[in-house]
Amino acid sequence: MVVEMENTYYKKILNSCLFLVPALLLCTKNFSIGAILILLLTSVWYFIKEKKYHTLDKLDWMVITILSAYFIANIPIYLSDMETTRYFKGASRYLLIIPIYFFIRHILNETSTPRKYLDWGIVFGSVGTIIIAFYQFYIKGMPRVDGYLYSINFGYLSCSLAFLAFTLAYSSHIKNILWLSSLICGFATILTLTRGAIFAIPLLVIFSVLFQSQQNRLKNTLRIVIIMSVFFIFFYSYSPKFQERINYTATEFHRILSGDVADAESSGGRIQLWYSATQSFMKSPLIGQTYSQREETIRQLYQEGKVSSWPTGVTRAHAHNQYFEMLASNGILGILAFIALIFVPLFFFFKHLKQSTHACCGFIFVLGFSIFCLTEVPLEQNLISSFYGFMLAVLINFTRNDLNHIQNSET
Repeated sequence: MVVEMENTYYKKILNSCLFLVPALLLCTKNFSIGAILILLLTSVWYFIKEKKYHTLDKLDWMVITILSAYFIANIPIYLSDMETTRYFKGASRYLLIIPIYFFIRHILNETSTPRKYLDWGIVFGSVGTIIIAFYQFYIKGMPRVDGYLYSINFGYLSCSLAFLAFTLAYSSHIKNILWLSSLICGFATILTLTRGAIFAIPLLVIFSVLFQSQQNRLKNTLRIVIIMSVFFIFFYSYSPKFQERINYTATEFHRILSGDVADAESSGGRIQLWYSATQSFMKSPLIGQTYSQREETIRQLYQEGKVSSWPTGVTRAHAHNQYFEMLASNGILGILAFIALIFVPLFFFFKHLKQSTHACCGFIFVLGFSIFCLTEVPLEQNLISSFYGFMLAVLINFTRNDLNHIQNSET
């Protein structure tokens, strides 16, 4: 009886956190990290008290690799620098998700998948997100929605929340509510005017429809493309801020194509930072360069006339691209780390698309971040790294559960 009550207690904590993490994600200031911290402490306590251990299988080792690779890749460059622990800012969050992954795995062995808590958490999180976005954009008159974050990070998280809702809706008992949640989160994403998130929306919608629709895939995809096109034209016509952002982007691309990279302040500046990152990699291909060394590399490139003065003022030579950032700061180890953190889970979910709806959700979720990483370094940010690692642990476990059910039904 005592054991049963303890198991119920652990289940309640897991269910509560599955609800609270997405529900508090964007409408509070880091409260969802508090929920993840509670789950972490519960996980550690669970394994200390219950002493439940299993032999690690291939999937377990894969997850350990995914969640520890970024941390390990930063050890050499930290030892080379020894001036700041910032190298571990995002990487340490993934390491702390490992106990949570195993806790979820054990609890799911004892109960059915607690999907309804995650679904309702996304719904409440979507409502909170659109309230914040509407208030800041239309009532306060802010040029870009940022919530409690930078507008770029708010855009990435609201976009990821939108597609969690969109992909989970297909197998949910609150399908229509989740689809509505997806729409309002997508709208909130547009209000941030974050180009990296906005440009990801049509790609993620198309992939979602292709993988989820069993029949009339081409017809459904064309229908979605038409709807998105009409919505884009409408929003462009009636939103001066959105129109200005699109025109600014078009002007930048025109300057870049004309060879005036330095004149394209935002996009051109990023290209120069990406070029600088490759030069840092060339100078130290194994472990990368320290922040001070990267700044010195940019100054040298400026003196040689290879970049403009703008990149010289960027703190820590921040690359504004996850891949180039890890290439410059971690070298070959960085390449291995982002393959582990992004492309390994992407391949895992893709492999099981036909057997699990959660695999489809996981694939779209990771695909979204693989696109976001092209224009920023989101996986270093405190809230994003915690949320990304947490959702990987949840969706991999949910997919494992689906595969186990299929296997048990066949035997």
